[in-house]
Amino acid sequence: MSLAENPPPPLGPDWKPWGERLVSFLSRTRSKLANYIAGESAFDDGVILWDRTGYPVVSKNGEYRQIVLADGYGEFAATSSITAAQADTAYPIAFTSVSASGGLSINGSDNTKIMFAEAGVYSIQGHLQFKSSNSSSKTAYYWLSVNGTDIDHSERITMHDNNAYTVLGVSDQINIAAGSYLQAKFAVSDTALLLDGAAATSFAPASQPIALTITRSRQ
Repeated sequence: MSLAENPPPPLGPDWKPWGERLVSFLSRTRSKLANYIAGESAFDDGVILWDRTGYPVVSKNGEYRQIVLADGYGEFAATSSITAAQADTAYPIAFTSVSASGGLSINGSDNTKIMFAEAGVYSIQGHLQFKSSNSSSKTAYYWLSVNGTDIDHSERITMHDNNAYTVLGVSDQINIAAGSYLQAKFAVSDTALLLDGAAATSFAPASQPIALTITRSRQ
């Protein structure tokens, strides 16, 4: 280990002050790659250690906090229109276009389930594109479900114009356990309202009925 200065030499017959100065010196020059051990003191701010669970931690305000790396990221989308078979019925949305890393993936046997290998707080941003195919008033509902249990809120929009489009922007933050799965669900009060994947035109690319971006923000 390269040190910015030499350790303090012992002075006089009393070794106690030297020991205290040596401890202070060692705390300033501690290796930033040392392994973190649970329960270790975080007395000084700014000490970076490598946690044995696989992430670095930094001491701040008397505790070690995880430093989130560029990890736990995914983009999940559908590419074709999605219709509801029945009104007022919940349906999980299947994802057909996936780019994910850092412990995020789609379940191999059920592509409505986004899998989380690591626990943490995740930010979820995205949009849904709805299309109305008649002129009656109708409502669409969107919400998230974790391990089959619905979260405590939903988003809703009402449409009535025939052949009209509406984009619903969505944003959530969830605290999820390792090994859990997430589903995005929707329902409509009239099956004439659908999640629309519009085809490309000569001047614009195709649109997606749903696209979600998920990023792990902290442990």
